[in-house]
Amino acid sequence: MHEAVILPAMVKQADIQKDDFAGNTLDVAKALLGKKLIYRDCTGIIVETEAYRTDAASHYITRPRQGVMLAETYGCVYIYLIYGMYFCLNFTTEKDGIGAVLIRAVEPLTGIDQMKKRRGTKDKISLTNGPGKLTQAFAIDQTHHGEEVGKSIKLLMNSSVTNPVVARGPRIGISKSRNLPWRFWIANNPYVSK
Repeated sequence: MHEAVILPAMVKQADIQKDDFAGNTLDVAKALLGKKLIYRDCTGIIVETEAYRTDAASHYITRPRQGVMLAETYGCVYIYLIYGMYFCLNFTTEKDGIGAVLIRAVEPLTGIDQMKKRRGTKDKISLTNGPGKLTQAFAIDQTHHGEEVGKSIKLLMNSSVTNPVVARGPRIGISKSRNLPWRFWIANNPYVSK
């Protein structure tokens, strides 16, 4: 079961700055939907996110040495490896708390030919519809772990996506705290992970 909410329209295209990540992680996770992710030759619209705070699935709990960054920073790039082969892109949140937002999926806009080569597929839908897929498509790795948002990995408010209808439900691909409805996605977008 999930709920639908409508986010406020963004009036202009502008850089998302560090301070935009200072608030509550759940609010940041919703607010990132519809924003443009830019890294080198690739761009895409963020269509799915997941929030992590001090729950049992959070790296603050499960990987305390690495996860301390969730408490000590906000507005920074947090990248980690899963299954020994896939990187996941997150942004730290909460100036006075603990949190991070995982970018689960994007709708590709530019650099699609490069994405297809990197992913080894011609299917545009499957290029970026999962956290490991999108980092592989964009060629994002741990090089920028710890950087402030905007230095190498940029986010823009996007005037072409206004008032997206946002669905909310349980996070996926985890074994702990699976009941928390901290996954957010743009409803009916084909690039949301399966």
